[in-house]
Amino acid sequence: MDDLATEIHWKSLLLALPKNGVSRHFSTDEECELRLLEVLFPDGVICLDCGSNQLSHLADRHFYHCKECRSQFSARQGTIFERSNLPLLKWFICAETAIKAHAAKKLHVSFSISAVMMRLSVARKTSQRLRATVPQELLAPDGGVLGRCVSTQKIDLPNSCEPGTAGHLLWLDSALERQVRF
Repeated sequence: MDDLATEIHWKSLLLALPKNGVSRHFSTDEECELRLLEVLFPDGVICLDCGSNQLSHLADRHFYHCKECRSQFSARQGTIFERSNLPLLKWFICAETAIKAHAAKKLHVSFSISAVMMRLSVARKTSQRLRATVPQELLAPDGGVLGRCVSTQKIDLPNSCEPGTAGHLLWLDSALERQVRF
């Protein structure tokens, strides 16, 4: 990604964040899991192995059991969250912090290891891992799974604005400025 495309990407993610903030929009880990399911399975949860929709939800273990092929899977499987015990809400808040830090240097949001440790109340090692993996995930198309989860606002680029151009960036800057004022 060139500099212009990267700047457009980060500012688009910033503009798509919930207006009242991630921690207010998603107040519980259950709400975050529902959002993850909505992003991963927009037409309803299906088995990752056979594609069947004949599933049992094992809520106490946060797993799904396929009645067809008998496999079990979680919403986290195959995502950045797999093999992580960190609550999804902390991942979402970390994504918001990373987006703000990378997109809007005027906001002076720090994404240092210490800042992540303090913001999320996590250990240094966890903070180091998040600081290394979250921005990388967010740079994937559409912000990756994590970016799509925290992006709750739809951005409607005007027809007069060509995507990926300097005009697109100017429009984003203007939209972000209007958002801050209100």
